[in-house]
Amino acid sequence: MVDFVIPCDTFARLTNVLADFPPGNEQGWFNSVRIDNGQAVASNRHVMAIENIGGPSGVVHIAPDPVLIAQCRTEAKFSSKLTITVNETLRFAVAKTTLGYIHPGNCALWLDVPNDDYNRWRSIVMQCKERVKKSRGGMFWRADDIARLASSSPSGRLVFEETIDAQTRPTLIRDTNDYEWLGVFNPFGDGGEHHNPATLPSWMTA
Repeated sequence: MVDFVIPCDTFARLTNVLADFPPGNEQGWFNSVRIDNGQAVASNRHVMAIENIGGPSGVVHIAPDPVLIAQCRTEAKFSSKLTITVNETLRFAVAKTTLGYIHPGNCALWLDVPNDDYNRWRSIVMQCKERVKKSRGGMFWRADDIARLASSSPSGRLVFEETIDAQTRPTLIRDTNDYEWLGVFNPFGDGGEHHNPATLPSWMTA
């Protein structure tokens, strides 16, 4: 058995990123907070929030149970931790908080479908290892996704990369107050559609 520990505040905040994906298919893996070798990750396929929490090697997907999220929000003000004890053989995980709450039932997500896309999260982020030398394209925002990212960060005070390539790679976002949090933003439109950069409209210059 392995114990994964995540601050209650971190777990509750990261669930803000999640969208509702149907269970039983590959999208269902994204309806979870993934703890992956010391980093906690949440994504809705458009944006991704990552927080460095440390801990043992291994991966577990914590299901976003509303009762567990509410309990973590309550205990966050007390700096409580959420401990996930995983039994891989039984495919069962138990969640317990610092203040003694024990989540009834299996708190982890176990799906008999490939998890290939979510397994690629680190390689997607590493596309941003080298800084962009020149801005390209128009950065596309979905207001809902930006709101999700902001609410998943510790302070809600975000800063984008200085130079943004809105044609070939994701864009990094950092929390100005917390070094351990990282946001990843898709600057493309739906389906990889590209947009021209915004300019002053002719009705303003006429």
